[in-house]
Amino acid sequence: MKKSLLFLFLVLSFQFSNAGVVILNGLTHVHQSASGQLVTGIIKMKNTDATEQRVIIYFNDLFQECGKETVLTADLSHKNSIKNWLTTNVNEHVFKANEEYELIYTINVPNEVEINGSFWGVLMVEIEKPIKEDELEFGVKLESKVRYGIQIIADINERTPSELEFYDIKIEEPDGNKFINVDLKNLGTFYVEPTLILEVFNANGFLEKKVEVKFKKVYPNSCKAFSLDISGLPKGAYTSVLVADYGKNIYSIDLEFENK
Repeated sequence: MKKSLLFLFLVLSFQFSNAGVVILNGLTHVHQSASGQLVTGIIKMKNTDATEQRVIIYFNDLFQECGKETVLTADLSHKNSIKNWLTTNVNEHVFKANEEYELIYTINVPNEVEINGSFWGVLMVEIEKPIKEDELEFGVKLESKVRYGIQIIADINERTPSELEFYDIKIEEPDGNKFINVDLKNLGTFYVEPTLILEVFNANGFLEKKVEVKFKKVYPNSCKAFSLDISGLPKGAYTSVLVADYGKNIYSIDLEFENK
């Protein structure tokens, strides 16, 4: 039997109508800590179904390599991973009908002077029961399951500002639309959540369009892709200012392009 996993990787708590088990207290958990400390966190879950539901809990590392898609994997790790620090009280749980449950995790930060910055990983909560089963040709069945990815972040020692770099900027036109696609790189030691703002001016210096993409996490020495829709501009030459703002520092770059 083939299986496909429907991966719900969001930053806010929500309820998936067919999922049965839902996360009640958010899909991002951030902890301020220091070398040698033990941190405890809780993930609150509820079975909204009238039948039993079994969930499996496991760890994945998260990669944001420049020029590539975000990757979740248990096969590789990196130097800022919390994989060897993180433990959970259970690896699976069977929910009774309408039961609420608290998954407890601990982060045991090593007592090493050189540890500093953001360290992270993702706790996966997979619902065993398929939300959908489709029968394909030759009797092969395709199961669709739900899994949640809860990002766990440990900021070790006092946060310092992170420098950002516009690593790559491309203008692309898929399906007749037009986008400025940006890879933003975090050169610092702590994660940031910048907003990208693009202001486009016509040849007469008047503001023609303003586009804003809010709050995406960019981890240290990693990139995050932002897509700014500039479709619908009249033909002509344009100048624009692209700004990345995460509250502490603001970074900007001037762009010029022509809409033919």
